[in-house]
Parts: sequence; structure tokens; C-alpha cells
Amino acid sequence: MSNAGILVVTFIITITIVVLFFYYSSQIKKRDSQTLESDWKAFQNAVQQHRISTIKDIGSQLIYNENISEEQVREMSNIIKMLENDHKELTDLKWIIYNKRKDWSKKYPRYFDGHPM
Repeated sequence: MSNAGILVVTFIITITIVVLFFYYSSQIKKRDSQTLESDWKAFQNAVQQHRISTIKDIGSQLIYNENISEEQVREMSNIIKMLENDHKELTDLKWIIYNKRKDWSKKYPRYFDGHPM
């Protein structure tokens, strides 16, 4: 195969991988936006019924959902703080929520919003 043929095949394979990645990523975002409301209701239901394993499972799904609001994360944090003293299995979820809130509260340098320092 000539150099031009190798370049064309490599280019086509690379473009295909990029397109598939963005398609898969968009499908995940679409699914997350569709399931956020039902997952949130299931989380609140699990909290009311004190089902700790369900709180842990659904809470982990919710915290990684890109569409979750800051208010929902704050409410989850308060709930987990109350329950964590009696149920040590929620410690990991508490730290995941803490890291999410910490990431959202970062103060980025001024040059990230388009203005040089």
C-alpha cells in the first residue's frame, strides 16, 4: 500500500473513532437528562423509607449525572451527613458528594474567562 493510501485509511479510521465517541457521549447525556427526575424521586423515596443500600446505589448514579443541579447536590449532602453517623456504608458516597461540591466551588484564574491576567 502506498503512503497516500495509508494516510487515507488512518484518517478515515481516526474520524470514525471520533464520530463514534461523540455519538456515544451524546447518548449518555441524553439518557442522563431523561432519567434525572425519576432517579431523584427514587432517591427521595429511598430516604423516606430508610433503605440504605438503595440510597447508596441511586445516590452514586445521581452524583455522576451531568444534569444534576447544585441544589440537589446540596440536599443530598445534607441527607447523607444526617444518615452517615448511623450507617458507615454511606461514607464513600459522602466523599463523592463532597468532591463534586468542591469541584463546583472552585475559583478559576481570571484568564479562563477570556481576560488575560
